[in-house]
Amino acid sequence: MIFTLLIQLLGFACVGHLLTDFISSFDLPELPDKPFRCDMCMTTWLSLVPFMLMYGASGILYAAISGVLSNYIYKYK
Repeated sequence: MIFTLLIQLLGFACVGHLLTDFISSFDLPELPDKPFRCDMCMTTWLSLVPFMLMYGASGILYAAISGVLSNYIYKYK
């Protein structure tokens, strides 16, 4: 259970970071900075619904944790 949760947290953090880099590469001025150019914001919003469906109200905390992990990936890549 714990190992699966860790893999999901890291997976969502990586997907959120990759998606943000992909969207930012187009340099579209009509896209707002948040959530489309912010790793933490994009990952939090991307993972909120799946985590809430899997874990209920605790999914909000797991989405926040995955957002922070995505920010660490962005800063230390």
